[in-house]
Amino acid sequence: MIGRPTAVALIAAGVVLTATALILPWYSTAYAPNVEVIVRAWGTEVVNKPGDWPAGELSPWYGLPIAATAALLVAGIWVSRAALAGAAAQLGAVGITTALTISERGHAVEQQGDFAIGFGLVFLAAGTLVALTGAVAVQREPK
Repeated sequence: MIGRPTAVALIAAGVVLTATALILPWYSTAYAPNVEVIVRAWGTEVVNKPGDWPAGELSPWYGLPIAATAALLVAGIWVSRAALAGAAAQLGAVGITTALTISERGHAVEQQGDFAIGFGLVFLAAGTLVALTGAVAVQREPK
């Protein structure tokens, strides 16, 4: 059985890992001729952008739902139900992000391009699992 201090530490560690994930690259795709799109939580960066690149680049803000779930996790240090809600919401957000990432990988391969996972997604997955463990431990704590 995990005690409350350990559970709170797990939630806090999950929030720190999540916050770190919000500033690191999530994934990148590369296309010919040397165009690379780096996706972060708060938008995209196009490297070697050609002149005919379409205006209004698709720039998903994955960071908004993840920041909201991290806020719930922080609230969960004081309100146990918030931690569980934050962890569950973050698990859902990570699931959606995973589906979108797999789709983008398939698109890159179809275009004869390259695809690479960034450290941001690794930190996000780790943070989600750690926070979920802490949130479940807080729920199991005897009242």
